[in-house]
Amino acid sequence: MARSTVEIFPDRNFGLVHDIDEKPNIIEFALHNHDDIYEIVMLLNGDCEFCVEGNTYKINPGDIVFTRPFELHKMVCLSERTYERIILYIRSDYFKQHKCEDYLEVFKNREIGTGNLISQNIKDRALNNCFKRLDMYCSQKEYNVAEKIVYEFLYLMNCYRNDSSGFHTKDERVRKIIMYINDHLSENLNLDILSKKFFIAKQYMCKVFKKNTGYTIYQYISYKRILLAQELYRSGQSLTQASMNAGFNDYVNFYKTYMKYIGKSPKQID
Repeated sequence: MARSTVEIFPDRNFGLVHDIDEKPNIIEFALHNHDDIYEIVMLLNGDCEFCVEGNTYKINPGDIVFTRPFELHKMVCLSERTYERIILYIRSDYFKQHKCEDYLEVFKNREIGTGNLISQNIKDRALNNCFKRLDMYCSQKEYNVAEKIVYEFLYLMNCYRNDSSGFHTKDERVRKIIMYINDHLSENLNLDILSKKFFIAKQYMCKVFKKNTGYTIYQYISYKRILLAQELYRSGQSLTQASMNAGFNDYVNFYKTYMKYIGKSPKQID
């Protein structure tokens, strides 16, 4: 079944699901982000592409794809072939609790939307075997053992991080616009600025951006600023400071935008 929410085990800072969709091509998997969650997916079966921030990865059974908070992503199923996957969710506090912040390297030391794939073609299958053992222990509700396997899995991910590649960009202009937006969220951003920066007519720019991302440019900027404000707030800034530093011109505008996209008050940020 297609999940719309993250599942974390009770009293744990990680969760795992093993999902199967028999006819996945009739499901519309929405572009989304998980707040404060690192998501790792191993494809077991399916004919799929993984889309992240304007880049597209063709993935095969056994491949592992992953995202960090702030990366918008979705899975696209290209045929009726059964879509089966194991999904691991890890809260950011896992790394601090287990004193393994250096294992964040594979997630953070790369440009947004790049390096999101570790191919099953790597010579050593230890990473895939580790994921399957993790699935087994979680299905048996042996969460204490599973928590240790998560640690091992993160270690192995970092061992293979240089093997992560394999994306292509459907429209390089959209990719460049996305990178520019993410690098300048706290600054003034509008269609006129982007049109002049990339020498693209505004109407056409909006059309190709929406086609490739599923968002309008305005929606993308607003959502990314919300995510940045959340991150700044969690780092210790007040909501007013966080909203201003994320590019909102005043708190009222931030509040209205947050309610529109998130559906609750920003004061409820975890």
